[in-house]
Amino acid sequence: MSTPDDTPHLLWLQFLNGTYYGAENVQFTFSMEESPEGKHIANFVFAFGDFYDEVSLPVTVSDGRVFIDSTPTLFVVDPDSLIDDNTIQLFQTENLTLSGVVLHDSQPTTLIEDYHVVSKVVDAYYNQTGDDDDDVGMFALPPLLWFDSKTGVLTRASVQFSDVLLNKLGVSFITGHYELVDYSENLNFTLVRMSPSLWELIILPVFIIGFVLVVFFAYRASKKKKRDKRKTYSNKSLKFYILSNIQRCWCTYGS
Repeated sequence: MSTPDDTPHLLWLQFLNGTYYGAENVQFTFSMEESPEGKHIANFVFAFGDFYDEVSLPVTVSDGRVFIDSTPTLFVVDPDSLIDDNTIQLFQTENLTLSGVVLHDSQPTTLIEDYHVVSKVVDAYYNQTGDDDDDVGMFALPPLLWFDSKTGVLTRASVQFSDVLLNKLGVSFITGHYELVDYSENLNFTLVRMSPSLWELIILPVFIIGFVLVVFFAYRASKKKKRDKRKTYSNKSLKFYILSNIQRCWCTYGS
């Protein structure tokens, strides 16, 4: 994921030690691998301006979620839970719970040419579960999240975003808008092109016009030929022939 190039100076993060850092661009990659023994490894690569770090660690997969040290990552939710008006729990700490309400289908923008990706919108919100008010104040801007309804994989994140994998790199949260840049083919996201292609704009209209002209001139030539025949045989008697060996014939009609 990455932020659009036309939104500079809107990105910033807070480290777990309380310090802040701003940047004009960010890119991060979440991936998972499964060993022949059935064990799973999560890989997370994070580039925020000049700050770069990455981590690989074992994870547990259960009930459609991916857990790191018993904490689920926001990058994958249970796709069966992505039902309109359903409330889902995204993660929980000692003092804070992030939940979300599934709103509706959407087609959020991506950074893949002019494609949008079909997703479910989840409007998240925080609840305090402990006595520490500082945690609630720190996450004052709950995220708006988009997930692929077939796999549960995150396709877009907006506003303030935190995750257990960011915490593993010493990052408390990042703020901005993060859109899909690329993905592996086995995820099979549904992409929708929002602007007409070159075929739709130029080639297809030219083909249709050419086809219409061919039909028009063929019709005129056929009509002229029939008219000439009527003139030639106007003084002859009409004759009807019954074909003894009729070949297969068919007609197609359209509107």
